[in-house]
Amino acid sequence: MLIHSAASLSWRLLAHQPARLATSVAGVGFALLLMILQLDFRNALLDSSTELLRQIDADILVIDKGKRPFLGRDTMPAQRLYQSLAIEGVAAAYPMWLDLLFWKNLEDGVERPIRVIGFRAGDPVFLVDEINEAAPMLRTRGAALIDSRSRRDYGRIESGPAQVARREIQIVGTFPLGTDFEVDGNLIVGEDTYFTLSSQTRQVVELAVLKTADDRDPAAIVAALEAALPGDVSVFTKAALLERDLEFWRRGTPLSVILLVGVVLGFAVGVVICYQILYTDVLDHLAEFATLKAMGYGDGYIRIVVIIEAWALSVLGFLPSVFVGASLQQLLGVLTGLPVRFSWLGIGIVLLLSLGMCTAAGIFALRRTTTLDPAELF
Repeated sequence: MLIHSAASLSWRLLAHQPARLATSVAGVGFALLLMILQLDFRNALLDSSTELLRQIDADILVIDKGKRPFLGRDTMPAQRLYQSLAIEGVAAAYPMWLDLLFWKNLEDGVERPIRVIGFRAGDPVFLVDEINEAAPMLRTRGAALIDSRSRRDYGRIESGPAQVARREIQIVGTFPLGTDFEVDGNLIVGEDTYFTLSSQTRQVVELAVLKTADDRDPAAIVAALEAALPGDVSVFTKAALLERDLEFWRRGTPLSVILLVGVVLGFAVGVVICYQILYTDVLDHLAEFATLKAMGYGDGYIRIVVIIEAWALSVLGFLPSVFVGASLQQLLGVLTGLPVRFSWLGIGIVLLLSLGMCTAAGIFALRRTTTLDPAELF
């Protein structure tokens, strides 16, 4: 009953001036939107930097020991691919190659870097249906697939003639992957086309994609590979390599740290805004609070009233900020080609930040009520 009474009073205090309530909600929502955008940018960094790895159909991957992160280009001897096949439990091993070459926009003549991914056409190394369906066409030298989410700076993303590394190729289809913080586009080609475009030789591979027998433990096979292969390579299950890469982008890059600092600053700005709102509201209603104390209501009741006001502001500011943030997130994906995903976990984090921000502000604003004397009525 006490909570219901306090909640009713809190809402009346907030709603009796609709214009000020709307302004207050806008201020809280703005602070939350700052945090949402920072979190979205950080998630885009993590998702885009690991999207290629996520779309590789592998149980185990063998890479050069110095290859960190996964998108880095570090080759290893092709013999490691065949040596992996000798390990019991390895059912298949497929090579992949990565290189950074220059794509010429045939519309404006400007050359831009593009990631070229090579594989033996027909090898089951991708989880993307569009790549697997178009793979037979990539056996033709000069045939290529372009990422449909590449930036429009590359020109029209469609089938037709193109130029990479100053060589003519033919785009025969598209696939969805997305850009990242290194390049704005991706190209997939067959093995013969790859070595026509790249200066690499067939004596090296970027990674070995391993498939294990159905009844074998991948962790045991990883241990066997580590024992058998030379020390110039590293062996991971796909899940382990993905986690290592995520940890690298979370902690090993300045950009991720800067974006986290942005979230903290947004939280601090939100606390200040919410504090100003609540403190002003407390000052405006000192007489009412003094009357409550004169009637026998204690400081605890007044604390509950102010904290519920803070929670109400947090929820009211949360709803529009999430809607606007989601819209801006989709716009970000369209403009940049970065993979963007709706996350209930992210929404939950923002809600907790909203509640924490406004609760902290409410606690600061309560300082005036604790020294309030009913005699102030007179």
